[in-house]
Amino acid sequence: MSQDNTAPRDDSPRDRGEDGLPPAPQDPPQSWEPGAEVPPQGDTTKRQRLVIGGIVVGVLALIGVVIWVLLNLLGTRPEAVVSTPSPTATLGPLPRDTEAKDFQVGDCFADFDPNAPKAKAVACDTEHSAQLGAVHSYGQDESFPGTNALREKGREVCGTVKLDNAAADNYVLLQQNVYPSTDSWNRGDRRVDCFIVVDSGNTIKEDLLDK
Repeated sequence: MSQDNTAPRDDSPRDRGEDGLPPAPQDPPQSWEPGAEVPPQGDTTKRQRLVIGGIVVGVLALIGVVIWVLLNLLGTRPEAVVSTPSPTATLGPLPRDTEAKDFQVGDCFADFDPNAPKAKAVACDTEHSAQLGAVHSYGQDESFPGTNALREKGREVCGTVKLDNAAADNYVLLQQNVYPSTDSWNRGDRRVDCFIVVDSGNTIKEDLLDK
């Protein structure tokens, strides 16, 4: 093999030492013996590249493991439970005894007594004496407005009721307002109800409201 003939770096003496002294002796070139392993030129650079390549491969493998773990965690995480409002519970089949607080617009009642805490709700195509036409509810945080104001509110509520004229013409109909007393207001009653009634017993046999 030949001696390394690479030129010295700039500003470094070729023939003399740093202080003008003769350069330090160098190992003489050695002849190549057959069978001897001589590192090829540039072997150090290749080793550096292999080391860097190994580091890169290791980093990529680590990233792959992290991604795999994240995908597994996301894949096994339970789905969010979305709550949906449940449908309004029915009050049961007709006929049924219904509390006044559960009366709904359109309900028909047999043997209706406006002063009773309950009424017998029936199908509107069967004999009945009253039908709830409209409702106004005050807020729970409101103060008792007084009897006269409640009575006037009842008339106002009844003014919003729309009747089926063909059905209404078959009966002599009256309006009856039901509103809370001071005591029932203090117990949480905030309803003003407008009923369409007859004064001749259970003679209504159809739905009186305009759909």
